[in-house]
Amino acid sequence: MPILKHTILLIFLLGTTILSAQESFPEATVMNEKGESVALHEYVKSGSPKIISLWATWCGPCRMELNGLKNVADDWKEKYDLEIVTVSVDVPAMVNRARKMAETNGWDYTFMHDADQNLMANLNLRSIPHSWLVDGNGNILSVMIGYSSNYEKQLERKLKSL
Repeated sequence: MPILKHTILLIFLLGTTILSAQESFPEATVMNEKGESVALHEYVKSGSPKIISLWATWCGPCRMELNGLKNVADDWKEKYDLEIVTVSVDVPAMVNRARKMAETNGWDYTFMHDADQNLMANLNLRSIPHSWLVDGNGNILSVMIGYSSNYEKQLERKLKSL
């Protein structure tokens, strides 16, 4: 029984996981703010680092993540030339609500939408928030699953290493 308690505690403490990786961003097509298709795996190769964050309007931890990033976005843009890209995984009928929520909350990020659940399906993802820190060549530097209060500090350590 003590092993079970320790396992449960470990899972709880790892609610937010940052994994290191050195692979290319997966192929997926999403829609941009104008409703145009964007090959996200090509978009991330623009030369500047990016945070790609999957979120939904109904996801409380997603809103906490996006609000936390709002506090550092301008500073990181200046220091690291970082672009934050949010990819809503809301159903297509909720895209306008997602855009309005981003505007209301002051999330001045690049807005995209996974209208066909392409990205979620290609990666076999089952939970959000799910975020990637990607270098300017499209290589994944870290993967973040969930949200915790030290999320931004963990990300900045990765950004400083670029």
